[in-house]
Amino acid sequence: MYISKPFFLTVAMLAVMSVNSLYAQSNVKKDSIPKRKPYLVLHIGGGLSTYAATVNTLPTGLPGSISRMSGAATIRLMWYPNYRLRLGIESGFTQFYSYNVKNGNIKGKVSLDAIPLLVVWSMQLTKRVNLFAGFGSYLLTTHLDYQGETNSSVIVLGSNVALSYTLPISTRMGIAAEAKWMNAFETRDAALSLQVQAIWKLIKL
Repeated sequence: MYISKPFFLTVAMLAVMSVNSLYAQSNVKKDSIPKRKPYLVLHIGGGLSTYAATVNTLPTGLPGSISRMSGAATIRLMWYPNYRLRLGIESGFTQFYSYNVKNGNIKGKVSLDAIPLLVVWSMQLTKRVNLFAGFGSYLLTTHLDYQGETNSSVIVLGSNVALSYTLPISTRMGIAAEAKWMNAFETRDAALSLQVQAIWKLIKL
């Protein structure tokens, strides 16, 4: 199984985040800890992504054009406890790439779509800047439209790393700008996305 350097970087980042969180908690007096209840936070947004790996067009054997840009969407549910390290789950959608082919008068298209299914950790670096790191799997679907349609899906291991800046607009809502690196390392597929997200504080636990 192929495991890329970004995978090891993600694991290392998760370890550093955990150690920093525990260290910060051990150095804070109990009286100084904000007396607030844990709560759930929902992130929903979208933007653009660009495919960053090499597209292998040899299996088609046909001339065509590659599109690396596509839309991207994210939905993330985070648990904010009474300390710095946070935990959640994330999904969404992006099209890694599409390849338009032409054989005489016959046109066709091959595309690769990705749906992440990740466990995500988060740490607040400053008051408005947050770091996210996720690990889990990607559902990859190859769609072939050439004299008929065929779909093929596979689940592979993957990760992501994101950095966001949040601008609060009320006590319960905010808007965030996020840059995210998505990496399905088993198949060597990767993309960089820039998104705008709406953030809601849902319920206190």
